[in-house]
Amino acid sequence: MSKVKSTSFSVLKTVRDLARGLSNDLIRIRRHLHRHPELSDQEFETTKYLSEELAGIGLTPRPAQDHRGVWADLGEGSYRVVLRGDIDALPIATEVQAEYRSQVAGVMHACGHDAHAAMTFGAAAILHRLEQFGKLPQSISVRAVFQPAEETSNGAPHMIHSGVLDGVASAMALHVDPTRPLGTVGVRSGVFTAGCDAFHITFSGRAGHGARPHLTDDVVAAAAAWINQVYTRVPRSHDALDPVVVNVGAIHGGSAPNVIPNSVDIAGTVRATSLQGRQAAMETIAKINQSLRVVHGCQIETKYEQHTPPMHNDKWLSERMRVAAGELLGESNVHPISEPSMGAEDFAFFAQQVPAAMIRLGIKGSRVGHEMLHTPKFDIDEAALAIGSAVLALSVIEIAESLSTEPRNQTCSV
Repeated sequence: MSKVKSTSFSVLKTVRDLARGLSNDLIRIRRHLHRHPELSDQEFETTKYLSEELAGIGLTPRPAQDHRGVWADLGEGSYRVVLRGDIDALPIATEVQAEYRSQVAGVMHACGHDAHAAMTFGAAAILHRLEQFGKLPQSISVRAVFQPAEETSNGAPHMIHSGVLDGVASAMALHVDPTRPLGTVGVRSGVFTAGCDAFHITFSGRAGHGARPHLTDDVVAAAAAWINQVYTRVPRSHDALDPVVVNVGAIHGGSAPNVIPNSVDIAGTVRATSLQGRQAAMETIAKINQSLRVVHGCQIETKYEQHTPPMHNDKWLSERMRVAAGELLGESNVHPISEPSMGAEDFAFFAQQVPAAMIRLGIKGSRVGHEMLHTPKFDIDEAALAIGSAVLALSVIEIAESLSTEPRNQTCSV
C-alpha cells in the first residue's frame, strides 16, 4: 500500500485525547438509543434526541423532511465531507441482559446503528473541538449525518432528497463488525457490499381438492418447482466469479391440508455484486416463470419492490481511512478485506452521488461483542465507540492533508 504524509503528532494526540474524554458521553448516547430503539421510518424520537445532543455541543441541527433524520455542519472549508451514521433498529426481540437492554417489545438495535450514531456524533464533537482550538484544516468542512431507514433502504434516498448531499465532495462511514477484535478495522476499495432487490411472486390458478390435482393448476407444485429451479439455474446462468445469491425468505399459501389453494406467495431477495449479475438473475427468473406457466398452466406475477445498488468504495477515500486507522491503531491492526460482503448497505445511494468509503470496525472484546449482526443477543464492546469516533475524525484530517499535496475537486453539486 502506498505511503502518504502522516498526520502531525500534535493533532493525532489531540484526537486521541478528545476521543477518550468523550467516552462516557458516547456510551451514554449509545445506551439511550439502545434502550429506546425505533423501527425504520419511525425514528422521530431518535431524531429529536440526537438533535438535542448536537445542539448541546454547540452545533446547529437541521432536521430532514418529516423530521426523520438530522444533520449538522461544522468548518468553513470548500471541501465538504459527510460522516454518516444510521439510526434505525430491527424487529427483533432482545435477549441482551444488560441494564441498557431494549425497553421496546420486539424491537432492538441488532445491527449496531445505535453505535454508528454515537460514533458519528463523537467524530463531530472531536472535529468541532479541533475547530475551536484552531486545528481543523481550513480546507475542510464536515456534515455529520444521522440517517433513518437503512434497513429498508429508504433512508439514504430520503436524506438525499432532503438535500444532505448538496455541496458535498465525499462521504465516509463505518459499520461495526463482531468478527473483528476490538482495536482492529477492515478496509477495502472497490465493491464493498452487494446490491439487493426484494421480490414478491404470486402464483395463481385453479384451486381444488387435494385428491384431484389434475383438475387444478397446482400452484403449490409450481411454487416448489420455482424455488428448486431458481436455486439451481441462477448460479449456473452467470459467471461464478461474479457472485449472485437468491434467497426465499417467506412462503404463504393454503389453509387446509386437503385443499390445493388458488394462490401461493413467495418473497425473497436477489443479491449481486454487479449490475450485470443482477440483470442476469432477473433474466433467468423471467425464463423460469415462462416455462412454469407452460408446465403448470398457472399465472406467475413478479414484482421487484426494493432496490439497493452495490456499494463501491472509492480508492482514494478508502486509502485516507486506511492511513488514519493505521496511525491511530497501528498498521498491524488494519486488515484488508479480501472479498465483498453479500449483505446490502444503503450507503450505496450516497456512493452513487459522491465518492464514498466505508470501513469495518472491530467490536469483539473479551466478554462482549461476539454475537452476530441481526441476532437477539447482539451487543458491542463499548470501548469501540471512542475508537470509531477517532478513526472517523482522523480520516477527515487525513483528507485535508492529502488535499494539500494532491488536490481534487473541492465541491460537488448534486
